[in-house]
Amino acid sequence: MKRVLILLLSMLLVTGCRTGKENVSDTKHAVPGTWQTASMVYGDDGSVYPEYYVRFTEAEIKYGHMKDGAFAADYSDRISFFEETAPGVFKIQAQASNGGQYTYRTSESDPSILEYYETWKKEDYPDMYRGGASLMRTDNE
Repeated sequence: MKRVLILLLSMLLVTGCRTGKENVSDTKHAVPGTWQTASMVYGDDGSVYPEYYVRFTEAEIKYGHMKDGAFAADYSDRISFFEETAPGVFKIQAQASNGGQYTYRTSESDPSILEYYETWKKEDYPDMYRGGASLMRTDNE
């Protein structure tokens, strides 16, 4: 009996099972599409482009850049909570490697925008909103 229990626990740890409202494979986005930050940066050649492009998986928010039209991840943050409250309406809470906690939430006025809040606490949203870190959808995958 102990061996069976240990085997089951090991399988759960290896497969990375987690609870949540969504069960999406790593190749399918928990939040569909490619997104980009509202903040823009200048390239060496003077071109202007988004600071980051963003993709979502079941367990991570991947931040990266576009290379030859393809998304290339630079780093990722772990998703701690994911909820789709209605079709296309999301709330995602993540933790950065430095321990910072943040929330993306679909804008009430525009479903193609994920608003960024530098907190998990809803009561702090008004003071912790960061427009430059909010995301805009770049495609409709």
